[in-house]
Amino acid sequence: MIGFKSKLLNATLAITAALPLATAGLFTSAGSAQAAALIGEIQFTGGFTASPFASSQITFSQDALTFTPQPITPIGIGSATGNFSAFNSGNIGNIISFSSKVADNPFIDFGYLTYPGFISPGENTSSITDGLNTFTLTSSSYKLNESGLNVGIDVALFGFFTSATGEISNGGGNLTFQVNNTSVASVNTILTGGGSISNLSFSGGTFATVPEPAALLGLGAVGGVMVMSRRRKSFVK
Repeated sequence: MIGFKSKLLNATLAITAALPLATAGLFTSAGSAQAAALIGEIQFTGGFTASPFASSQITFSQDALTFTPQPITPIGIGSATGNFSAFNSGNIGNIISFSSKVADNPFIDFGYLTYPGFISPGENTSSITDGLNTFTLTSSSYKLNESGLNVGIDVALFGFFTSATGEISNGGGNLTFQVNNTSVASVNTILTGGGSISNLSFSGGTFATVPEPAALLGLGAVGGVMVMSRRRKSFVK
């Protein structure tokens, strides 16, 4: 009986000691993940491909945006904050589908080129096509806004970022472009008639935020319970 009480006491002490250590370990891991997650803001414009020469452009229809040239549509990053400052370029996906709320994903692959957004002959484009440091689009929508004799189109982007080490951060952004010397009614007539508008230059921005501290606290509590459960099973045996 004394031996049983001794084992019970030792097991209880072990669980009590392990709980804060496990929780601290989870907080350390979460903190590291938070530091490695993509966070900050980016402003970008369409880029250029040298050979054959092409500027990055949009074709706009009622159901989708399509991007050219392909297979790489370069973008140049004009300004960035946070750890996005490590990038000066990216590759934007081929299509955004408004009807099905999907896109070619990852929608943006961030990386680095010799000159921001410019693919020169012989340029190594591996960093903007490697599937690392990406923005995945989960939904999008657009609005038409009349401004004088022009129509501005604003496309809202919603999704998440994935860092090279796999950490996820929430985020979103927008794309903007315009059609000159027209009206919203005229643009809608083209779109609803099944037509499209091509050769549109674009710019945009994205931002990323990391999970809230409360979510990290929840992870720590779950980790503590898991440790207790594993210790209890080991003791029963």
